Amino acid sequence: MADIAVIGGANIDIKAKVNAPNRLGTSNPGIVTTTAGGVGRNIAHNLARLGADVALISVVGHDVHGDAVLAETRRAGVDVSRVVRSEISTGSYVALLDHDGELISALSDMRCADLLTPEAILAQEAVIGEARLVVADCNLPQESLNLLVEIAGGKLVIEPVSVPKSRKLIEALKTGPVYLASPNFDQIEQMTGTRDIENAFRFLHGKGLTNVVIHAGPEGAFVSDGRDIEHVEAHPPQRIVDVTGAGDAAVAGLVYGLLHDEPLAVAAARGQSLAGRVIASAFSTLD
Repeated sequence: MADIAVIGGANIDIKAKVNAPNRLGTSNPGIVTTTAGGVGRNIAHNLARLGADVALISVVGHDVHGDAVLAETRRAGVDVSRVVRSEISTGSYVALLDHDGELISALSDMRCADLLTPEAILAQEAVIGEARLVVADCNLPQESLNLLVEIAGGKLVIEPVSVPKSRKLIEALKTGPVYLASPNFDQIEQMTGTRDIENAFRFLHGKGLTNVVIHAGPEGAFVSDGRDIEHVEAHPPQRIVDVTGAGDAAVAGLVYGLLHDEPLAVAAARGQSLAGRVIASAFSTLD
């Protein structure tokens, strides 16, 4: 069985980067790339590249995009034998990036992830139970996230994904305590009503989160185990090429460090280093 089970989105990423400052309401010259993506899949990909034994539990369509996602994920070293094929089209993420590689806007179609039902989770209970750490993203239906808290909360890492989906974390915490979550500041504000670090940590620990890592972009990360708050420096590259996947890389590095019993701040620093490597390349993951 795998050391890490990752449950979440696997989709195709379509990224359009403009060559010059973007002008709204007209066509902009640029470069369009298509790669495998998805928060859960990206995390699993990066963990496998780091050398972890990782299994991905997800859903992709019976289509060419699903074939491509599975092939790329398998090449990275991830066990994809538990990825289910469906008649729903493989999920997609479409991002518009400015000429500096920063995100202008994005759209995600993750209907496939709705098929990660509680029944689908229970069908993989053996690999989830054997894993030393379990990672889930908030693309999952609420009921499935709640179930994972019930069966794996003490070793469960939850990645909120986006501001709208971050509320699922708060709902899931009503089921029981969770080992760790990795929101950013926008998600923190959505969940707690504040961007004040101490108050946000206090709120989330009070809801049942044992550990919290707030990813803060160029500011690095802030970590708390309920006793101490520490700041971890970012590792920005000389030049940003594409910010897509930076958060997923930060989570992967964090989880890899925790798998090897590193202290929380040390593991978070590993995540920041990995994020710096990813945004310095045109890929959304370690190549």
